[in-house]
Amino acid sequence: MAPHDTPLETCDVAARADVSSVTPFERLLVPVDFSSAARAAFELAMRMAQRWGSEVVLFHVPRGEENDEFLERTGGAWGRSDVIGQAVEHLQRFAEAVVPGSAQQVVIDAERDDDPVRAVARACARHAPSVVVLGTHAHDRPRWRRSRAERIVREISCPVVLVRGEREAHMDADT
Repeated sequence: MAPHDTPLETCDVAARADVSSVTPFERLLVPVDFSSAARAAFELAMRMAQRWGSEVVLFHVPRGEENDEFLERTGGAWGRSDVIGQAVEHLQRFAEAVVPGSAQQVVIDAERDDDPVRAVARACARHAPSVVVLGTHAHDRPRWRRSRAERIVREISCPVVLVRGEREAHMDADT
C-alpha cells in the first residue's frame, strides 16, 4: 500500500517559504498583576515575540480604591488619568525589570475597572490578540470559587496560554 500524497507533502518550495513567513502569533496580550505568574507569562511572551516577530501588549487593571475616592472628594489633584498614568509607568518598569530592554518594544495599555475579568475581555476586543499569555497562581488549598484565570479563560474568545508562576510567600501588611 503506497502512502497517500497530501497537499502539504506535494507543495513546492516557494509555497513553503510563503507559509513560513506568516507569523502565527501576530499580537500577544499579557495581563499583568505584577506577580511571579505575570513575570513568567511576560518572559514567555517576549520569547515568542522574538521567535515569531510578534507585537506584545502589556495590560494592567488598576482597581478603584477608597483612597482614590477620598482624594477626589478633598479636591486633590488625583484623578482617573493619574491612576492610568501611574499604571503605565509601573508597566514600563515591570517590563524593563523582567526583560531588560523590552520597555520600548512593547505596547502598554491600562484600564481602570473594579472587575479585572471584564477589563481583560475589553482589552481582547480592543487589541484583537492572536493569543493571550496569562499567568496563573499556584494554590495550596481547594478553592470554593473559580480562579481569576479560569474566569478570564471562560470570558474571552481568543486562545489562551496559561503560565504557572512560582509559589509566592503570603505577606500580611499588618505584621
